[in-house]
Amino acid sequence: MTSATSFAGPAPIVPRRARLEAGRITLETGEDLSEALADGCLRLRIPPEVDLGPGLALARNFWREPDGGPADAYRGFRRASDIYFDREHFQTEHLLLDRPQRLRHLPADVVGLCDALAAIGRDVLAAVLSRLDVPREVRDRAVVGCLHGRAVEWMAVSHYRPERRQLGCPPHKDTGYVTVLYFDQEGLEARRDGAWRRIDPEPGYFLVNFGGALELLTRRLERPVEALLHRVAERRPDPGAEDRFSFAAFVNPAASGMLCELDGRRIPQPVQSVEDFLRSFNEETWRDSYADFGIVDPHDARPDDGGVRR
Repeated sequence: MTSATSFAGPAPIVPRRARLEAGRITLETGEDLSEALADGCLRLRIPPEVDLGPGLALARNFWREPDGGPADAYRGFRRASDIYFDREHFQTEHLLLDRPQRLRHLPADVVGLCDALAAIGRDVLAAVLSRLDVPREVRDRAVVGCLHGRAVEWMAVSHYRPERRQLGCPPHKDTGYVTVLYFDQEGLEARRDGAWRRIDPEPGYFLVNFGGALELLTRRLERPVEALLHRVAERRPDPGAEDRFSFAAFVNPAASGMLCELDGRRIPQPVQSVEDFLRSFNEETWRDSYADFGIVDPHDARPDDGGVRR
């Protein structure tokens, strides 16, 4: 595999393993879910019915040019300027698509996988709100409608270019509520106890990250959710090895909404516009020309524009 530069040092973080069954998250160690919420992440067992093959095909090929072969449906996306992003200060290049864009650009099998990952993300979010004792009647309002049709369910597919002597991707917290991430190569690191510590892949599991919107929502609770601060280390060229890639589904609030925090009765109170929150994140994290990266409300888009990035 492609090598990374920063694995000597502190012991790795080992996220708690969990299963999602019948709308409940059960930690395989028997611990309470609140322990994982304080960690900022958990490993979630991949349901057997989820076929990762289409996501792997896209992640391994989207940045390549078509060559007349069987993978051409997953290639040639560098020319799709509305969904392709070249992060000039980092090794990362990636696709970012909401569901209307996925329907327009991607093969049907990839769209199906994205829908399955988004559904897992919504189920995780619902289980977290239940564990936090948020009253059932205000749960959807607390997360800007993300439980029932108002989420912007992004799909990100990333490739890390080892020929660039740059960090893989910058330190950041995911902006939304829940991220369902697939990766099977080293390089992911998280900040804990004053040091960058690696999180290794584990076969058969997604990594679920909790994001900044969920951290903000719970910051006044006695046990708030911690959003995971993470990055990808620089990847070094390794002849004959596969480049690093990943793909993830994000459950994010629409940009036209207002982020909330829970008061002492666990009733949501508006505190900041989603768009302001996202723009600040983009400017601080990526430092490039994509200040509106991830800012879209497909429910407000014109019928003929597919909900494209503004």
